[in-house]
Amino acid sequence: MQPTKILLIEDEEAIASELAEFLGRHGMETVWFSSYENIEKNLGDAKADLLLLDQFVDGRDALTLLPEIRSVYDGGIVFLTGNEEAVDRIVALESGADDFVMKSLGPRELLARLRAVLRRTREDEDAHPGHHDHRVHADQGGAGNWSIDLNRQEVLAPDGVALRLTYTEFQLLTYLIRHGSRVVTRDEVSREVLHRDFTPTDRAVDNLVSRIRTAVEPHANGDSVIRSVRGQGYIFIGQHVPLDGESGSLRAPS
Repeated sequence: MQPTKILLIEDEEAIASELAEFLGRHGMETVWFSSYENIEKNLGDAKADLLLLDQFVDGRDALTLLPEIRSVYDGGIVFLTGNEEAVDRIVALESGADDFVMKSLGPRELLARLRAVLRRTREDEDAHPGHHDHRVHADQGGAGNWSIDLNRQEVLAPDGVALRLTYTEFQLLTYLIRHGSRVVTRDEVSREVLHRDFTPTDRAVDNLVSRIRTAVEPHANGDSVIRSVRGQGYIFIGQHVPLDGESGSLRAPS
């Protein structure tokens, strides 16, 4: 069996060396870079199973690079940081990171959390084989076709406009579509999409739904595609969207 490959970006060589040695003892091969320069090329060359990213390298906050990274990479992403700001953790998770790990937690917990992210990403690949390079289309009568590109995390409207959602927005939209026959609770979305526990004051799910509506509905004749169910959650009410090659539509049924 091929070892798991980790791409590590860390500007302190001593920390990188210690991490590489520790992860290597547990079947993880580490490819190390000391900066975020040429990140897209490095991603392609490394063919990594998971990215382990130091948040601050040479004074640069990697959170600002996360949308760019997510546009070309759909594997696991874990931030490693000394930053205790809760808002940065929330921004990271909502922008497409899978975990946000404090350096103070130690190598054993880091290993456990890396393995948890790897399990989730591999389970998603097994549940949806071929999704990394699969484009599917939705029929919208004479107005042209919608298409959902599961690799680029892109919704292409009939007018040719590419609705580039964030990684988390795209994951939530496709999750709602796959469960379109029932209400999906906020607690469920928090667990299955955001990979964290839900609290009554947590507005992350509501904010994600609002952003999806803002992006999609102007291209769906103004129709609503996601309905709020008071006290419960959300349900996708558009016509069936083909995530496995069938025809369908993002428009709400007339």
